Amino acid sequence: MSQLLVVRIRGTINVRHDIKKTLELLRLRRRYSATIVPKNEYYLGMLSKAKDFIAWGEIDFETAKQLILKRGKTVGGKPVDDSIAKLEGFNNVDELVKAIVDGVKKFSELKVIKPYFNLTPPKGGFKRSTKKPYQYKGVLGENKEILSIVTRMI
Repeated sequence: MSQLLVVRIRGTINVRHDIKKTLELLRLRRRYSATIVPKNEYYLGMLSKAKDFIAWGEIDFETAKQLILKRGKTVGGKPVDDSIAKLEGFNNVDELVKAIVDGVKKFSELKVIKPYFNLTPPKGGFKRSTKKPYQYKGVLGENKEILSIVTRMI
């Protein structure tokens, strides 16, 4: 099963209560925070509900590895490395990333690693509008270019 990378693009002002609750359930409490979720009907329903505030797309191994190594944090605030992967039950970070991307282990099920990433605004800015859906020359909703945006945000 493939996994989806979800990034919150818009801020917290004037957000309806039900959408705010959905974003909290996705662990996207702040602007430019990201998480990895399974691609199933439950999460797709949550994503479609909050589509005006987030962007998502399928994640590949290289982007997931960069995210976990550079932006992944433990519960204590330390960066993720091979010793942290051993605490989770994997030999190294590559095995951990492969298990997450393949859907063997849910990202939210990890005990030591926080289930979200805090990113920065993209270097060079957004090339499209942050107020419109992807189909109408924006970045929100299901976005085919999400991996290139996230690599600039790491």
